Amino acid sequence: MNKYGDCYYCGGFVREINTSREIWWKGNLYIFEKVPVGVCQQCGEKVLKPKVAKDIDSVLKEKSIPQRIIQVPVYEYEMAAV
Repeated sequence: MNKYGDCYYCGGFVREINTSREIWWKGNLYIFEKVPVGVCQQCGEKVLKPKVAKDIDSVLKEKSIPQRIIQVPVYEYEMAAV
């Protein structure tokens, strides 16, 4: 049995994988690793179960201690005049 049901957009099969999710919250970037996400095998649409979303919200609201902290380079892209 498929835990996610068929894809909402295309009707394809949705398979669960563990992946990283980048989340912007209150102006800061947070990365969550090994997040269970349903991915449509046909169109690539991603589905996050409500419990997983609530768990992530709880971690952010409680300001839990992360497993590690990394630095991320930031670049500003400016459109060149044509």
